[in-house]
Amino acid sequence: MKGLLFIAAGLIASSSYAVYTPSATLNISGTVLAINEIEITPTIDAIDLNITGGETNQLVATVSERSNSFTGYKITMKSANASKLVNSLAGGAFTNYTVLYDTMTVPMTLTTDDQEVKNVASLTALTTVSSDVKVNVTAKPLAPAGTYSDTITISIAAN
Repeated sequence: MKGLLFIAAGLIASSSYAVYTPSATLNISGTVLAINEIEITPTIDAIDLNITGGETNQLVATVSERSNSFTGYKITMKSANASKLVNSLAGGAFTNYTVLYDTMTVPMTLTTDDQEVKNVASLTALTTVSSDVKVNVTAKPLAPAGTYSDTITISIAAN
């Protein structure tokens, strides 16, 4: 009889660890990763600019901007040579240029630091937008021979 009481007491004690209630909750969730990407498609004119005669509003690239940031995104640009097309053979020879991005109406002189050229305030879904990059090149009629170039870096980031 003592043995039976001991077993019954053990069963009661072990069943007290499992607690059942009339209701319980289950939290579920999913995650959408942030997308902030750009793709640059240069035109042939990007590598065939008229240095001696200059250029006005010359389309040099189209940028595809892709984002799903609820707070929107911004586009920044910078120039390795601070808006100068520098001659690769005669390092001191250069000509200046300015840039127009997307709907800009006033040309911008780039610096070696990021400068904001576009800001999209908010988005409600994944969005892809195309923006044009145009340049104005100052004519250098007496330019020495050589290739004049610069590197423009275009970046996208969530606001």
